[in-house]
Amino acid sequence: MNPNLLYKLLFARLGCGHPVEITVEGVSMNPTLYEGDTVTVKQESPYEIGDLLVFLYKGKLLVHRLLKTDGNTYYCKGDNAFRLEDVPLTDIAGTVILHNGAALAPVPSWLPALSYRVNRVFREKRYNVEQTKRSGTYRFYKKILFKSEDNTMIYKKNDAMDYILSDETSLAVFDPESGDTHFFDETGIDILNCLNDPCDLSTLLARLCEIYEASSEDIREDVEEFLAEVIAKKVVLAE
Repeated sequence: MNPNLLYKLLFARLGCGHPVEITVEGVSMNPTLYEGDTVTVKQESPYEIGDLLVFLYKGKLLVHRLLKTDGNTYYCKGDNAFRLEDVPLTDIAGTVILHNGAALAPVPSWLPALSYRVNRVFREKRYNVEQTKRSGTYRFYKKILFKSEDNTMIYKKNDAMDYILSDETSLAVFDPESGDTHFFDETGIDILNCLNDPCDLSTLLARLCEIYEASSEDIREDVEEFLAEVIAKKVVLAE
């Protein structure tokens, strides 16, 4: 069947409120989706950051994650990809509601932001994939997304930020480049203070274990999620 006719039928069926099941091809959404997986798509709006959208892009049907939107254009990217697709609402077929027949797992808050940050690094590296893969941001993204080990990574506070401590439980971090201000509670302050001296993850966990009555295993997942959020905001740099 002609692909254009197939896409028209897909959009028409979804537009009538009927869910459609499609099969995933390629590796751009690994490890969230793998080739051969099935996803059930439904036309549900408004679309939210973190949703998996099915859309037409340059004549192809893609299943990628929504990372940003200005209300008119939707910016999407594969979890295992580098380029950002700018998609008008009219080219979006729908959103994934089931994966292999099961409900989707909740999207961690760090994932869309850090994935978008990987694309920014890709642009800074003039769309050079290999240089992007060598960056600290991408290496950390790969480490936490694929749950791989990278014991050579060093984390440090970004000295280009302005740190404004109002009291022991409230910290504002101002980014002069973007104009954004990020706020942290007492736990965030403790972690950032532990990064006054750059260190690897094991050292960071050991420093935090001296503050809290917990083992490294107890706090590791929470610390990695915090690192993902602050690396996406450039408050912490990964090298």
